[in-house]
Amino acid sequence: MNAAHRIALDARRLAGYRRGIGLYVQNLVRCLPKAAPEAEFLLLVDRPVPSELVPAGCRQIVVGWRPSADSQSVGQFGAQFNSVYWMNVLVPSVLKRERADLFHGTNVAVPLLGRSRSVATIHDLVSMRVPGTYTAFYERYRKLSVPVAARHASHLVAVSESTKRDVVELIGIRPEKVTVVHHGVDASFAPVVDPVLLDRVRRQLSLPQRFIVHVGAVERQKRLEPLMHAAAEILKKGLIDAVVLAGEEGYGAEAVRSLVAELGIAERVRFLGYVSQEFIPALYSLARCAVYPSWYEGFGMPVLEAMACGTPIVASNTSSLPEVAGDAALLISPGDDGALARVLERLLTDDHLRNDLARRGIERARQFSWETCASRHADVYRRVLRDEQ
Repeated sequence: MNAAHRIALDARRLAGYRRGIGLYVQNLVRCLPKAAPEAEFLLLVDRPVPSELVPAGCRQIVVGWRPSADSQSVGQFGAQFNSVYWMNVLVPSVLKRERADLFHGTNVAVPLLGRSRSVATIHDLVSMRVPGTYTAFYERYRKLSVPVAARHASHLVAVSESTKRDVVELIGIRPEKVTVVHHGVDASFAPVVDPVLLDRVRRQLSLPQRFIVHVGAVERQKRLEPLMHAAAEILKKGLIDAVVLAGEEGYGAEAVRSLVAELGIAERVRFLGYVSQEFIPALYSLARCAVYPSWYEGFGMPVLEAMACGTPIVASNTSSLPEVAGDAALLISPGDDGALARVLERLLTDDHLRNDLARRGIERARQFSWETCASRHADVYRRVLRDEQ
């Protein structure tokens, strides 16, 4: 890669609420200019993003237009149609006009028309691995679009070894075409000890004194129903005052709300909706523990962020979660609902165990950085540009 090279990225997730893929794009863009100072980065968006999100070495290009919307929820026909049109009709002409040498599809999709070299990031294959996670329409869309993009791209980035195995097994991609690049964790995720800040966040979010937390979208793949059953038990025993769910409500959220009403704990389960990133470290620091009983995670960024804040973790032993957590979490089978209640009771009544997990989590989180993530992406770009000259 040299000064003449222009790398275009799908940067649409810089707009609106930035969670998950949005945080990945934001931090990748922030760190890439230093990781590859010899290149120019073109950030392709479908509406203007704040200038502070466009660092030196990057240039924002608005391709097409869509009304402002904060939600990153998926599954609507119009949204998917517009995305396909944007990627395959509008983007190729911009790449040609700007003489881009490489396109990076930060959320799988790459232009299928034209001859642009491309890299595609695959975050997960949950719609193929765990059918029924999303709406029937969205699952059909993913099952058609993801394999096509994966086969068309020059190279793939998988966010975990677990995701790479799925790409090889479920789509049939050659292993050498896939490079694993873990996400990082921002320095802002650290234990919060300032009592004034903690009290302010507690009051602003109306948090009780003792609670367990789940940060992330309230949707079917998160498998929150077993957590609600376990919560009913530990609430009855007086070990916590509430369960706090911090995240947008997606497909399956209504089932969770119905269950907590059925269990008689509706007043003890707090649905906070989307919580600004500036509050999340304090939210983790106030929690007794964080719980992630998902069926499937492509990476599990909230687990990493919670560990960085010194919050004890209980998580499923499936997909990428053991890969991210290492020995710094208590892992349970998502199919063993009783085990979740037992592990939570043990953790909430054992100060030594909580302190030990907090220490190990902080140490584990230090192994992940966005600077390393960006550096490894830059290496992938260089390899693709070199191999396809």
